Amino acid sequence: MRRLLIFLLLIISILAIAAFEVVPSSYSVVKGEKILFKISLTDESEKPQQFTLKAKITLGGFDKPDILTKGLKVDGKTELNFLAPKKAGEVKITFSAETADKKIYTQEISINVTEKDESEFSDKLKATIDSFKGSVAYKKEGKQVWESIKSDTILQEGDEILTLDKAYVIVKFPDGSMTKITENTQVLFEKMRKAKDGRILVSIIIKKGGTYNVVQKMVAGSSFEVRAGSVTAGVRGTKFGVDYYEDKAQLKVWEGEVLAFYDDSFVIPVFEGGQLAFELFGQVIEDINQLFENTEFQELLETLPELEEISIPELPKEIPEQKLPEPTIEKPSQPTQPMQAYIPQLGVETASKDGQKYIVYTISPEFTIGPVTLGIGLTAYATEVGGTLYYGIPSTEPSTNIINMITINSVALNLGNFYLRYGNMPQISIGMGFSVRDYYKPYSKSFDTKAFLGTFGLMAHLPFELTKLWPFEFVQSDSVFAGELEMKSILGGMDLGVGVLYDTSVATNNVLNEATPINLSASVYLRYPLSGGLYLGVETASQFLSDYSKFGLGLFGGLSGRLSIFDVIAGVYGTWNGFRPSHFGRIYTFQKLKNQLNTLSNEEILFGYLAGFNFDTQYAMGRFYLLGDFLGDMDLLGELRISIPQVGAMAGLFIYGYYYDSTPFAEGQFADSDTIAFLRITYPIMEKNLVAGIVYNWDAIAKQWIQSVYIGSETSW
Repeated sequence: MRRLLIFLLLIISILAIAAFEVVPSSYSVVKGEKILFKISLTDESEKPQQFTLKAKITLGGFDKPDILTKGLKVDGKTELNFLAPKKAGEVKITFSAETADKKIYTQEISINVTEKDESEFSDKLKATIDSFKGSVAYKKEGKQVWESIKSDTILQEGDEILTLDKAYVIVKFPDGSMTKITENTQVLFEKMRKAKDGRILVSIIIKKGGTYNVVQKMVAGSSFEVRAGSVTAGVRGTKFGVDYYEDKAQLKVWEGEVLAFYDDSFVIPVFEGGQLAFELFGQVIEDINQLFENTEFQELLETLPELEEISIPELPKEIPEQKLPEPTIEKPSQPTQPMQAYIPQLGVETASKDGQKYIVYTISPEFTIGPVTLGIGLTAYATEVGGTLYYGIPSTEPSTNIINMITINSVALNLGNFYLRYGNMPQISIGMGFSVRDYYKPYSKSFDTKAFLGTFGLMAHLPFELTKLWPFEFVQSDSVFAGELEMKSILGGMDLGVGVLYDTSVATNNVLNEATPINLSASVYLRYPLSGGLYLGVETASQFLSDYSKFGLGLFGGLSGRLSIFDVIAGVYGTWNGFRPSHFGRIYTFQKLKNQLNTLSNEEILFGYLAGFNFDTQYAMGRFYLLGDFLGDMDLLGELRISIPQVGAMAGLFIYGYYYDSTPFAEGQFADSDTIAFLRITYPIMEKNLVAGIVYNWDAIAKQWIQSVYIGSETSW
């Protein structure tokens, strides 16, 4: 009897404490669907309590994503939907409620995610061509031949569409949904089926390029998805766009809601008026917080093109024969309509490499086969207009053997946790970017790799390039090697990393006054992820002279990383023994070529500040940096490129400006005796390949702007 009384008292005491209830509408869900959760917290008197609700998940997501990051403020009770992943299995969700007096209540729920039965979608779905413009081709499932699209072309599951420059096509589905495939885009209609009751199943894969989509309200159980790389956009009825360029997926939502599934594992909702971009560079995402760190959330400013207004009322029955890209092309059975491999437009540009100027002619198509992207082209060059034509990549030993015209422009292998790329050299930054930020050598190729194993990540930059096939010539394209090792969430959620950059060939003649050069940088950094790729942290770095007779030390603390469209850095630093912040930066190769590199200075201890940003948008890109010390010395660097697109009869404009001053405003003027600056405004004659315009160069000696005529090309930077 006594034991019974004790047991009853224990039960009563348990019932008298606060009650944290988490009630799902079901413990099982089909992959890609939703489950409603009702959550409440009451005190011992059953009075609703205010609390902060957070959750941790092994897979999936929530329609209120703040629950996974900063938490949701709840007054007593709330409801939210769990978004199931697109893979079957058990999902564990741990909910926690924290009250104002720091009491924490937790509850774990297991959800079973089951496979989706697609057997009812047994009928084939047919899509038609609403309108098209320019060179558009399609390929039937199982065929190797691309055919020019017609107004009466019917598309089915397994078919592909390819658009070339200044072309588009609008595809219309039976329920009225429409997809506009923009220029230079290749898509695969992976699934196009329907059920007897009117439900549809559509899955589109963007191999490269972009689409705009207007999806009608669908019957419950229908599905319309657009996949770009590892990201899948799933909708029920909305207006949205998906772009996929250079392994970066971007999702824009004009109306409704889109669920962004990453690798079929985690889900982030994107609401009306928003856009996000995934840029993961091969990372293996094991926690949804990693996904938030590498995702840019922005307000959507552009408007959705009116698909109906783009329609062409008088469509030609057939596009004139075009040359269409395909690695292997078969001839059609009817000799009256021969098909040919697509030869891209000839690119002509001027290039400066190792002090020598070249005129380079290139044709460079690119193909993607599974995890491999391959760019094989034809390249020739000359040192002057009308001069001898050499084949291959500009080399110290020019070749007149035509076989060397065949060049491997790029190769990329993406296996998820391992990424290897050979191609044009990317910008290199290490850690917070205090010693090494945006290092880059123009017109050079390199091998760049990233590998991920659990919480460990490794980066390596190896500057080698293939210049000739016969005789085989594989040369070092640059003298700078770099590597970085990072460990995620190793200390209180902070990332710890080490990085090294080494210049194997820099001499005293590359340095002002022929001083001993800096050839080695080593960094250690500790940073805490804030949001969207922005970090708060510290970096300590050292720089060594090539003869190791002296080394400098530096310590930086502040912000670094992505903020909306900007790649920013801002903070304060202290240096000892002449350490030079951002010594290995974007202008390092220019200073080295001009023999204007700096060495470790004589200051023992110096304190200063560093602030700046890069940005890159569809029509403009630039970088602006201010580096100074508290004694009044500063460097100011600015670079801006604007591309104004064609509007009506106006063919567009290119505007490019550059500014660098080691003593800005020292003489009370924006441009003075040590300013390097120019402004170029050009008009396209043959797109970017041939432009003409005017250039304003700053003459630092005469202290005036000099105007001249420019005829050449606008190349990417």
